[in-house]
Amino acid sequence: MISVIVPVYNTEQYLEQCIDSILDSAFEDFELILIDDGSDDGSTEICRRYCEKDRRIKVIVQEHAGVSAARNRGIEKCSGEWVVFVDSDDSILNDFFTWVSQEKYQHCDMLIFDHQRLKNHLKKTVDIRSNEYEREFEYYTWDSHQIIEAFLNGGRLTRGRNMNLFSPWAKVYKKSVLDQYHIRFDLGLSLGEDRIFNLEYLLHVESCTYIRKKVYLVEARPDSATRGFYSEFLYNDLRYQKRLKDIMEKQGSISEMEEAYYNSVLSCMADVLIRGIFHPSSPRKRYENYKQCRMMHRYEIYKRALRCNKKTGGIPRRILLFFFRKQYYGIVMLISRVCYKILEMTEEL
Repeated sequence: MISVIVPVYNTEQYLEQCIDSILDSAFEDFELILIDDGSDDGSTEICRRYCEKDRRIKVIVQEHAGVSAARNRGIEKCSGEWVVFVDSDDSILNDFFTWVSQEKYQHCDMLIFDHQRLKNHLKKTVDIRSNEYEREFEYYTWDSHQIIEAFLNGGRLTRGRNMNLFSPWAKVYKKSVLDQYHIRFDLGLSLGEDRIFNLEYLLHVESCTYIRKKVYLVEARPDSATRGFYSEFLYNDLRYQKRLKDIMEKQGSISEMEEAYYNSVLSCMADVLIRGIFHPSSPRKRYENYKQCRMMHRYEIYKRALRCNKKTGGIPRRILLFFFRKQYYGIVMLISRVCYKILEMTEEL
């Protein structure tokens, strides 16, 4: 059986489409666990209404504690062999679970699929009941070292595909692995908690298979948390870096994959500057932003990573961090703002 865990928080506009797409699955042996994380809109009523209609649906209502707490609650309450996470504003295609149920994949510890970002102008042409995106498929299996290195180098296993190792989208986990190693989402992180979850899981699996099939539709919301200004971005990344370092050191992997590890740190530094400190919507004064930059210079992991800036990463990131290392914060601010606009336009395409 497959356990589908959906954390719900104030998404009444999208929730029915999400649930309908799951219930429309061709493979029917699944349970759907809706974790209502203290919604104050109509989401709770929608969850209860669907629960009354279908015996496969369970509804758990809790006080608002965040998406990580909601997902963890779902893991504790689910009883399937496989675990799938679906965000309440996203949808799945109806053959997703059919692929998961195939006998040839039952020996695997993790399955990874493609996802598709769903823009408003595409909604009229996309039928979520049939997989029109990809009719061919192929699958690959990597060893643990290859997967962790791919994770550190940007989270992609192959080029030109809509898949990565960072998010829980379009992935299938073994419940037995989650429980045996007590792998849960980190409640101390507001961003990057899904990365840490996946990294811990990947370090404990023997086989990971990528199935080249788009099965998950991501709703591109203009009010997404990843687009908005988050004042604690830097402090959250400091916690993330400590957690990442602890995990890698425990596994003895930093020395083996030093360049990939520092490449990961440098990518996060660029994110902190572009999406955090110099975010266009930041209400902070310039001197406050510069103060956070100076704080970054004092952090040992950042300092060590900057020594590798010439060796790894794309040219735009190298230029940004070159000026950051030289403490030319005015130039860093200008480059960060340009990079943010480029990222924003890319996401809207």
